[in-house]
Amino acid sequence: MIDWNELQTAEQKAAQASKTAREAWKAQRSETVARIAVTTTAGNTFDGDETSQGRMARAILGLQALGEGATIRWVLADNSEIQATAAELTEALQLAGQAQAALWIEEGA
Repeated sequence: MIDWNELQTAEQKAAQASKTAREAWKAQRSETVARIAVTTTAGNTFDGDETSQGRMARAILGLQALGEGATIRWVLADNSEIQATAAELTEALQLAGQAQAALWIEEGA
């Protein structure tokens, strides 16, 4: 028996397909953002995912409050450690933000 209430119009099917494609693109974007890594002019490669960007921003604020020359122990993308300055963290944060911004807009949207 056919349930006529379950039938969809071509427009409804197209809208659902578009929504499904958009959700798949957003999931892929999230995975790509999670893998962002950026290299500063000093040659240090930092994780640039959203969590790392938040950590960098907080560390920058704290280091700025301590004044010039202050550093913080930082674990890089390859798990090595450095003493990072506010300037280098700021550069890494800017690079990560730029990389994320480049991923944020869907091509052809």
